[in-house]
Amino acid sequence: MAIFVRPADWQTERDSIRAIRQAVFVEEQKVPADLEWDNQEESSQHFLVFQGGAAVGTGRLTQAGKIGRMAIDKKVRGQGLGAELLKAIFEYAQQQGYRQIFLHAQQQAQGFYSKAGFSAEGKVFFEAGIPHIKMVQNLS
Repeated sequence: MAIFVRPADWQTERDSIRAIRQAVFVEEQKVPADLEWDNQEESSQHFLVFQGGAAVGTGRLTQAGKIGRMAIDKKVRGQGLGAELLKAIFEYAQQQGYRQIFLHAQQQAQGFYSKAGFSAEGKVFFEAGIPHIKMVQNLS
């Protein structure tokens, strides 16, 4: 099935973005809804992953260069969609002239981000009760 990743507009596509993040973070990972939705939504560049015409993944890049809120629908995980999403965000950041991008990786996903070229920085910390580690990648 064809996979397609593209930038998404928060104003017109927020329902699709919210549905994916609600299912993955709030319902599956038990992140409190008031922590999931923040003041970065409108100023961030969002992305949607489509498979067979249906939105199945999302992520965002904040103006500060932080990748976050990457989520892939549970039914389609393990097919490389997260890697395609990360690649699209990376390419967008390069085109926009970012010199470095970073993220707060859930500790269990650290290997995924390491394979994509990110390096861990600092110590493990907790966000929404989940262990995370800051990871960075220089763009050139």
